[in-house]
Amino acid sequence: MKRFMSLVLRVKSLAALIFSGLICLYVVAGYLYAALIHKGPFNFTIPFIFVLEGIVLSILISILWGVFFTDEIIKKWRYFPRLVVFCLIMAALLSICVLIFVAAPTNWAKLWWIVIGAFTAGVVGLSVLCEIYFRVTGKRYTEILEEYKTGIL
Repeated sequence: MKRFMSLVLRVKSLAALIFSGLICLYVVAGYLYAALIHKGPFNFTIPFIFVLEGIVLSILISILWGVFFTDEIIKKWRYFPRLVVFCLIMAALLSICVLIFVAAPTNWAKLWWIVIGAFTAGVVGLSVLCEIYFRVTGKRYTEILEEYKTGIL
């Protein structure tokens, strides 16, 4: 039970961070969209369907992140296969959201899709950067370990 509560707390915290980042990105992109494309003032109201989609995406992304990027559920996979499967599931998740929520009648739906696409690209990009970082630092530590082993023998 303690392990389950720890997992729920991490998923809840990450989902809250993701949702708040998504809303902040919406506001910033809204200013740009209103100024550059819509040529009018930005309406700060967010339709309920967009809030609902943001909450669902935040929860699902945090669950996927916990499944693929911690060793609690998938223990023996290397990081790169986890990254590939995570990116494919994120693409499928975004496609499903487009199919479900595309019927939302609003003038700002195009902005929301720009925000969701940029957010998904950011999450995937961050994952790829982490993969590159872990590979570089892993090689460096492997070299240090090999030097240490040769010094002992």
